Amino acid sequence: MATLKKTYTMTTRIKILTLLNFLIVVFCNQTTVQNTLTKEILWTTDWSPNGKYIAIGGNVDSLKIYSESNLKPYKSLLIKNTITRVKWHPTKNIIAVTTQMSEEKSFIFNLETNEKIELIGISTDGARGIDWNYTGDYLAIADNDGQILIYDIKGKLIRKFVNENTKSITAIDWHPKKNIITTVTDKIRFFDIEGNLLKSIRHRQEEVLLLSIAWHKSGDFFVTGDYGDEKDKSLLQYWSEKCELLKTIDISKGEYRNLVWNTKGDRLASASDALRIWDTKGNLISEGNSKDYLWGVSWNEKGNRIITSSMEQRIILWNKKAKRIKTIE
Repeated sequence: MATLKKTYTMTTRIKILTLLNFLIVVFCNQTTVQNTLTKEILWTTDWSPNGKYIAIGGNVDSLKIYSESNLKPYKSLLIKNTITRVKWHPTKNIIAVTTQMSEEKSFIFNLETNEKIELIGISTDGARGIDWNYTGDYLAIADNDGQILIYDIKGKLIRKFVNENTKSITAIDWHPKKNIITTVTDKIRFFDIEGNLLKSIRHRQEEVLLLSIAWHKSGDFFVTGDYGDEKDKSLLQYWSEKCELLKTIDISKGEYRNLVWNTKGDRLASASDALRIWDTKGNLISEGNSKDYLWGVSWNEKGNRIITSSMEQRIILWNKKAKRIKTIE
């Protein structure tokens, strides 16, 4: 397995990421900043709620939608430069897409009608956080200027407000039963739908960037993953709804790019230096090795398959026990 060591201090990394609006992650020792800027990475993947389609994007100049039945491309949209995140609507064949370093604005795409709706108001530097609320009535975007924007299902901007004293937001997640938004970046922050800051907490003493968050479907707790510190310690943390720290796990040497629960809610998949499957208590259930860092991860509707995308453009299909079924290079 290729290992990418982090040689910058956390303070230096945060300054670099802020300067570039979190558009890249600097991997040192073996990879230069210039190589990172041009490297083709599959940032994100998401499995449609009906189980028929898988969307994958990155800085490969296209959004590709694969057929679940044979893992062959079903539809492709030319999108220049980086797709940072894709998110299917909870009940419809509609997908929301965020971009950065791109002439293409973030948008909503209807797979059945091919209608593409550009989302206005987002920073010219793009966005990385995106999520539909639990009813599918609202779409939240967290952009690289620290703004949170809320749209309706037709792409109409309803509200826009600014995250507390921060630049870029790396991820956003709605509470599964309430119209409360949680964002992660340097801190974990909670907002109501009107934009009022409800709570702000630091997840650890060190200055470490958070990259991912996943609320459990019960709404009783959520999980966060961070980038890691100068000792290569990346933390996965379980939190109660009241923001009490329940458990901290530090076994990964790679940053936690994405986290996702299965439909049943009894298993969490994390994308980092390996595919790892966790239970609701934070116990490691299974682990699948990867040749490179995993960035995107998603479960199918039945909870028996997982799709991942990686830093070196590998698409891997796994079973629910993190055993590799198929790889697309």
